[in-house]
Amino acid sequence: MGMFNNWDVGGGIADFWAYIREPRPHRWASWGVAIVLPIVVIWGFSKYLVPYEKPKPSIVYFDNWQATRSEADIRADWVKRAKETTLRNAEKRAEYQRFADSLGIDYDSSEADRVTRETLGEEVAAAAKKKKPAPPQRSTLAERAARGPADATRP
Repeated sequence: MGMFNNWDVGGGIADFWAYIREPRPHRWASWGVAIVLPIVVIWGFSKYLVPYEKPKPSIVYFDNWQATRSEADIRADWVKRAKETTLRNAEKRAEYQRFADSLGIDYDSSEADRVTRETLGEEVAAAAKKKKPAPPQRSTLAERAARGPADATRP
C-alpha cells in the first residue's frame, strides 16, 4: 500500500514526455496508427451501429370540408366520430374484461358500459361486449403424432 500513497504525477508526465521524444525508427507511423485506429473505430460505430435514416418527406392529407357546411352537418359529423370512438372503446373494454376474468381480477366497467348504452343504444353496446370467436387452433405436433400416420388416400 505504500506505493499508492505518494503519487508523483509530474514525474510520470516527465517520464512519458521523455519516452515520446526519443527518436525511434517507426515513431510517427506508430503515432499515426494509435490516433487513426480509434477514430476509425468510433466513426464506424457511430455510422453503422446505430444507423440514422433521414426522414423521407411525406404528404399528409386532411379532410376537406365545404365552406357551405351547416352547423347541423358539422355536429352530425362530430356525433358520428364520437359514436365510432365509443364503439372502439367498448370493444377494447370487453377484451380487458375477458382478460381480467381469466386472471381472476375484479374489473368494473359498469359506469363506462352505461355511457356506451346511452350513446350507442342497447343492441350495439351488447354486440360490442360479446366475445369474438377465437381463431381456429392448429393441432400440436404431439396430437398429430398420437393420431398416427395420415391416410394416403385423403387429400
